[in-house]
Amino acid sequence: MSFVCGQDPAVAGDISEHLGGKRETQPLSPQTIAVLPFQNQSADPEQDYFCDGITDDIIYALSRIPGLSVIGHATVFALKGAAQDARVVGAKLGAGTVVDGTVRKSGNRLKIFAEMLDAVTGELQWTQTYERPIDDVFAVQAEIAEAVARVLQMTLAPPISRGLVHSAPTMDAYLLYLRGRQAWNRMSADGYRTAAKILERVTSSFPSYASAYAGLADAYTSLALWGCVRPCEAFPKALRAAQHALRLDPSLPHTYSSLAVATAFYERRWEEGTVYARTATELEPCYSFGQHVYGSCLLARGQTDAARECFSRAVDLDPLSVRAHRSLGWALYLVGRFDSAEQWLQAALVLDRERSETHYLLSHLYISQRRFAAALEQAEQCQTDPPDPLGLSVLGACLAHLNRREEALKIVTTLSRMAETSYVEALAIAQLHIALANFDQAIDFVARSLDERELFSVFVKLDPEFNPLRKDPRFDELVSRLGL
Repeated sequence: MSFVCGQDPAVAGDISEHLGGKRETQPLSPQTIAVLPFQNQSADPEQDYFCDGITDDIIYALSRIPGLSVIGHATVFALKGAAQDARVVGAKLGAGTVVDGTVRKSGNRLKIFAEMLDAVTGELQWTQTYERPIDDVFAVQAEIAEAVARVLQMTLAPPISRGLVHSAPTMDAYLLYLRGRQAWNRMSADGYRTAAKILERVTSSFPSYASAYAGLADAYTSLALWGCVRPCEAFPKALRAAQHALRLDPSLPHTYSSLAVATAFYERRWEEGTVYARTATELEPCYSFGQHVYGSCLLARGQTDAARECFSRAVDLDPLSVRAHRSLGWALYLVGRFDSAEQWLQAALVLDRERSETHYLLSHLYISQRRFAAALEQAEQCQTDPPDPLGLSVLGACLAHLNRREEALKIVTTLSRMAETSYVEALAIAQLHIALANFDQAIDFVARSLDERELFSVFVKLDPEFNPLRKDPRFDELVSRLGL
């Protein structure tokens, strides 16, 4: 897939309508925590990445504490810069506790203010100002998490307390790592490429930095996942980085998620990959993307009910995440629950109408329902400049189904020319040939997709759009290669 998914901060408007008021009517548990992005009070606006990194690290530290549920990154960062009362935030996100603060970085000195509020009453429960050398940032992050746990009367065993945060070999390494993390969080092709370049520098200069290797594995996994580079170029790099991170620090949850994707979907070692994915969710139960990876492994193996539970949990953990909503809709589409799938995909559009990936998935959903005019409307929203192969393929499929065959064939030619100079996912071309009833060509491109180890080729055995090929014994033989 060559679109890239993510969350746009512009969704910080009125979300209560999207949530249907459901969260507002449920009792708010103080053990459900929203950590709002810490505000940058430094003179340099470029220090935003540092404040965002501190916020992410506090989210991670709190999510490691048994008994706490922490709202995910995409949701809280959707509220960045929007001044809101803790009671409003709590009602919108279903959180009984809100943590926020400010950061001022001046040279080698650091001033962090943090506070914890009851989201039901708005009352201040704890506050602290830390003025320390910048090298003490990891200790401050741990102290904030421990203070929140203490106020909530959560008990921390010594091993848990020691593992709340992961330090860096030097402050230079940490700052560079945060820049890489910031680039990855943009969730775009350029962001993933930038993250990979930065984190390659970090791992080269600081070979003992486990978190940097885990971040590098995430960057390469994302590049492969969304068709930015050939799987055979990205996945082996992701696998090596994740394995190295694991040797350095076996407690990093994100390492196991990247290992799961590369092991299951690239190397086709399904049992081992699923174990890695499950381990990631056990180490960090509040990690929304970890639930997504685990659900994908279960879905590929036909455990559809358990997979749906994972995708649903990802939405609960990160209720403003476009990716979480879209992934649940996609999973429901694959198992033929079209009405529910449409509801979740439309919810993703409520959060962000500009994301091509959501329009793409809706277009394929409508094709499977034979709602071709609606499918074309969504496909037209996928068109980019320069043209994206995925968007072109679904547009061509819609045109073919609407008996505009000549226009569809021109897109086949365009995709073939694009493939001469850049990577074009074979699965996208296969779907276009299915729409054209060119089933022999479609079989050939499914085979190419499997040979390329394209991640989404795993789901041809479920995808309703491939139903016209299921009577062909060649298709059954191709699916059997997956070892599922």
